Amino acid sequence: MNNRTLFDGLVILGAGLLASSASSFLEHFAFLGTATEFARGLLDGLSVVAYCVAIFVLVRRRNRTQE
Repeated sequence: MNNRTLFDGLVILGAGLLASSASSFLEHFAFLGTATEFARGLLDGLSVVAYCVAIFVLVRRRNRTQE
């Protein structure tokens, strides 16, 4: 696995962590009313997608380099 692949996977993973943290922040400081729940759900979904994409990128590229 080269450094670029690792960097790409870690950036995507970091984006997922950032979305998850923003969702947790909105949970504690609900200042937007009902829009807060929508934003939290959107950020939680975005973080799950980012985690899956990061895992897929890292595993797929690692398998290609070992062949």
